[in-house]
Amino acid sequence: MTDVDMGESYGYCEAQAANGLLYCSGQIGLEADGSVPETASRQFALAFAGLAETLKQNGCRPADIVDLMSFHVDYPQHMEEFSVAKSAFLAGASCCWTAIGAASLGYPGSLVEIKAIARLPQGV
Repeated sequence: MTDVDMGESYGYCEAQAANGLLYCSGQIGLEADGSVPETASRQFALAFAGLAETLKQNGCRPADIVDLMSFHVDYPQHMEEFSVAKSAFLAGASCCWTAIGAASLGYPGSLVEIKAIARLPQGV
């Protein structure tokens, strides 16, 4: 998460565990200072980095993802760049994936928001 306090303002929760699954809220690609990167590829890399951190904090890895959903502004203009970032993030793992075009996202200038459902490790 960035310095932007989404939790208090909007009731944001990064992830919730239920029935052996981890439900991860949408991640957007922001710099540490809360600014939106100018390039789509940087936004995608940062969004996946945020998702990776949420997974890690909850004992999961990208390979544990069973369902990935991405919301895209200017869909499908940046899909090739997004696919490269997604492949790097998943590192050979596969999961269900739904990509949805959107007119805009909740954070001005964002091009993508990524949410996921992952299997929790046994015993968590």
